[in-house]
Amino acid sequence: MTSPADIFAKLGGELVDPPIVMPANQPLELSGEAVRSRLCVFVGESGEECALRPDLTLPVAIAQAEAGVSAETIKRYAARAFRLPTMPGDAMEFTQVGFERYGAPSNADTDAECFAIVCQAATAAGAGESETRMGDLSIFPAFVDALDLAPGLAEALKRAFRQVGGVSALLNAKPGKPVHGLASRLQGASADEAKAIVADIFALSGIQPQGVRTLDEIVEGLLQQASDAAYGGTPDLARQTLEAVMAVDCAPEQAADSLLAIARQAGLSGVESVLERLDERVTKMRNAAPKFMTTSRFGTPFGRRFNYYDGFLFELFRKGEQSSRQPFGAGGRYDTLLSKLSNGRVDATAIGGVVRPDRLAKGGAA
Repeated sequence: MTSPADIFAKLGGELVDPPIVMPANQPLELSGEAVRSRLCVFVGESGEECALRPDLTLPVAIAQAEAGVSAETIKRYAARAFRLPTMPGDAMEFTQVGFERYGAPSNADTDAECFAIVCQAATAAGAGESETRMGDLSIFPAFVDALDLAPGLAEALKRAFRQVGGVSALLNAKPGKPVHGLASRLQGASADEAKAIVADIFALSGIQPQGVRTLDEIVEGLLQQASDAAYGGTPDLARQTLEAVMAVDCAPEQAADSLLAIARQAGLSGVESVLERLDERVTKMRNAAPKFMTTSRFGTPFGRRFNYYDGFLFELFRKGEQSSRQPFGAGGRYDTLLSKLSNGRVDATAIGGVVRPDRLAKGGAA
């Protein structure tokens, strides 16, 4: 009987099982808000904060960033990962079967190939009727850049995009009113001054940051809130355009045309290339895995909860379970991840996909 691991083995490459324990700062920084609250964090023998790997993408990418990429490289795995469950019956310890592909062309063909092989592996694991959700995290930043906003506002909007409700809050904010009261106190403070203020508050209250953010991360976030608030009152054209972009939720074949119409209505140029790739990708996905595209949707905001994704991404759900946030298959692109992990030393494209056989086995085939 063919298994998901057998399907991914067709890609070639090396089978790996990286260390289960990793420094906590790595997944805390890169996993995103929804995942960082589910990390299995503990203090090691030497007092260092550690975490069990929450997925395989990060530890495999960390090892690849250390090794470098001189040619297209594929790493495969069928190994355990650990996350605190959010739904009854979901496992804390589970097996991910997947692959990471580095240095391959970053184009619609590679995107569609990734989607198709994850669908094949999911079928081998017992997937039947399913629902597909997809997005492209490069689209919103492309519209922000095309609007030619002040640099501070543009960067604030890109950061806000990663938070649920963040874009709407920033677009409708008034200048000088940070969301957090402490952020208001830190307006105009240097990083050292802000750190001293927050450290004093922790000392007086007895609070110790542990398992979520370091003091430096907390201060950085508060200073960003204070800075972002200064750019409230977004111009009407930008606000209307970005609200329309964020509202796109449709059949994948309609997505590029819907977004192009928004761009033309606003008189924007510079977004054509990302929309052309989106349109080409959807066509190739439809040809490569028609069964999984039958009940598929595209949403501009989809997939923001993982910080390392920066382009195309998708998730596969048992029919009727999309709202459960428990996909049995997923994948996407993170072309900037190796550069971030290596401080710019390694610059290589990256795309990968995984299947969770336990979610398909639960309750029988989908």
